[in-house]
Amino acid sequence: MLFKLSHLQRVAWRNGYAICHVLGGNLEMAYGAIRAAEALQSPIALGVAPEVFAGIPLEIAFPMLLNMAERARVPVAVQLEHGKSYEQIAKAIKLGVNSVMFDGSSLPYAENVAQTKRIAELAHAFDVCVEAELGQVGGSALRKPASAPAGYKTDPELVPDFIAKTGVDALAISFGNVHGPYQGKPEIDLDLVAKIASLTDVPLVMHGGSGLPESMYGKIVAAGISNIHFYSGVARYAWSELEKKIGEDDPYPPYHEIVAHTLQFFEEKTKHLIELLGSAGKAGDFYSV
Repeated sequence: MLFKLSHLQRVAWRNGYAICHVLGGNLEMAYGAIRAAEALQSPIALGVAPEVFAGIPLEIAFPMLLNMAERARVPVAVQLEHGKSYEQIAKAIKLGVNSVMFDGSSLPYAENVAQTKRIAELAHAFDVCVEAELGQVGGSALRKPASAPAGYKTDPELVPDFIAKTGVDALAISFGNVHGPYQGKPEIDLDLVAKIASLTDVPLVMHGGSGLPESMYGKIVAAGISNIHFYSGVARYAWSELEKKIGEDDPYPPYHEIVAHTLQFFEEKTKHLIELLGSAGKAGDFYSV
């Protein structure tokens, strides 16, 4: 069943867990994640990041994901991630997406506010929820990004002003998290998360959730994060896992067997993430509110 991401986030935060958010870059990734959520009776969020999956047009990706979400036996959100322009977000809304993100984090503060406000007005006119980013989450999920910003932490003093002026439904924050692999020991600022959470009731989102010690995720959720994004920590192991599986049976398998192994890989990896974030068994929370 298709839900707005902001609704999933709010219910998760009230009940002490977080929504697992994974990229739905192709059928195997998306359907594997939904199978995991159905098996564990968990809500799930699927995203399309145009920069990461540049070869798959939004016009192809979103109808596929929305169809899967509507047929799923658990709550599923489908989101445009890191939208970079009014036009791109308008296209996603026209395609039927009800959750979008505008990433103006690289802009000066006043410009981020102005552009986010304009996009929120458009989205809300079509009953679509909007996530924005304040501060900048550094790093990159791409193998060789053109440039990987170092990022900078969210200034908590700006949070109430930003939310009041833009009217966003969720806020991605920067607190030592990075996209892609961490360089050196992660320095996650839980005090900053808790400070920001004390200043707003808008759900807080973590991008760059891959690669942390497993004991860290519960602390991040407890500090105030209601939605955590994963990609690199899962996808970068897909090839080595597939090679092991394929080598067990046949070094030259038919393609449909590769697809079956890929589905199983993403299903099992997503199950583990769901369990880390505490959302297993929580699908029923969304049918009674």
